[in-house]
Amino acid sequence: MKIGFISMFLMFLIALQAPVLLAGDTSELRAEADQYYLDDNYKKAYKIYFKLAKTGDHHSQGRVAQMFANGEGKPVDLTEAYAWSVLAEEGSKEVLTQSSDVLLQRTSDQSVAQKKALKLQEKYGQQALKEKALKRAQANAARRSGSMGSNLSR
Repeated sequence: MKIGFISMFLMFLIALQAPVLLAGDTSELRAEADQYYLDDNYKKAYKIYFKLAKTGDHHSQGRVAQMFANGEGKPVDLTEAYAWSVLAEEGSKEVLTQSSDVLLQRTSDQSVAQKKALKLQEKYGQQALKEKALKRAQANAARRSGSMGSNLSR
């Protein structure tokens, strides 16, 4: 029982540190995406930014929002632009906060845009990603303690 608790506690700590552990990969991918963006290769840049945005990278979320707003690599979609800019706000970038307000005003249906933003927050927002990491850590700890328990009983 004690081993299971310790294992679960360690997995919890690891889950909380996962963003730090992945930061090196994130910065390398972001640099690659930034270069594609500067080279006007928006489709490749979008692919990488989108991948990073789903992991909670606020810079990439802001860039995805900008690309939807400007039609860079994707058709102009102000609802998507607004929704991703709301996620980028969680990184407390004041400029992005101001732009999300402007984007919301420019959408054709503000309630649809707000619902889309809420849906993205529930899936990729900071709180949602923390909860997913905790669930993964708990599941891993349960698997490990289950396999340890079976080894101990032999």
